[in-house]
Amino acid sequence: MSFLITTTESVDGYEIESYLGPLIVPSVGAGNFIRDWLARFTDFFGGKSRSYQKTYEKMLSNGLSEMTEQAKANGANGILGLRVETTNISGGTSLMSILLYGTAVVIKPKTATGY
Repeated sequence: MSFLITTTESVDGYEIESYLGPLIVPSVGAGNFIRDWLARFTDFFGGKSRSYQKTYEKMLSNGLSEMTEQAKANGANGILGLRVETTNISGGTSLMSILLYGTAVVIKPKTATGY
């Protein structure tokens, strides 16, 4: 196992050797006028806004990368309890945020007890 990120609080077959502390990574991004304008059509007619979806995917990917770097810098080999919250910061514009948080840990495989 190289590095593990999971939304669970434990991992089958592994034990937590040490908790290294919480990780909190905010990611704020803005769309643009064209994206906002096109999203209004999606709101009206229904369907997915692919441009906003791509923006969120990029923000999430960047946030996970930053979180992983922070965890590794503290000696972790995993993040447990990953949570993601999203918010639209401003009403009339496309300023949005993603907040990622979890716990940096060192985990190791459980050893056989010899039963």
